[in-house]
Amino acid sequence: MLQPKADWYWYCDQQGLMLSLGQNLQFKTAYKSKCLTTMPTDKQWFSMEDSAHYVNLAEQLQASYINLSSAELTQILINGVAALVFHKPVALRSWYFTEQTHFGAIHQLASLENELGKGDVIVLEQDANVATCMVISTSLSLINDKQLAQFELIKVMKNRLIPFILQSTLLSQSA
Repeated sequence: MLQPKADWYWYCDQQGLMLSLGQNLQFKTAYKSKCLTTMPTDKQWFSMEDSAHYVNLAEQLQASYINLSSAELTQILINGVAALVFHKPVALRSWYFTEQTHFGAIHQLASLENELGKGDVIVLEQDANVATCMVISTSLSLINDKQLAQFELIKVMKNRLIPFILQSTLLSQSA
């Protein structure tokens, strides 16, 4: 996993929000300019607050023991920070998902489920009843012909979140 560095900075190009990682390395986020509240007009340095978001998300994901490569982890972290810092608020869309009797997130990870399947998300922000989540599965089906792509955001009531528990944890507990 990449660690934030002092020479990282945000900028926008024709493709959307980008993060320069120094030494001619560029990271293209999943977010086009139409999804952003503000766009960096020039270089916007990766701030202390950005670094804090990055480290917090990394700690949560590492504590969950989710099996991610270093590249996958870095991709989730950068898109997560980009969403927290730049993404427009999203509308509540709880009705697409099944209400849960036991709900919540473990290490900010949860799943959402409906009759079309299940997808994993990371909770980026939450209050008493609502959570803004970023899809970390390849996609998440909403209805037959509509899906959210990886790294898209969705806001749901917290009673739709299924706590994320690794299958290996379940298997070891049942043995």
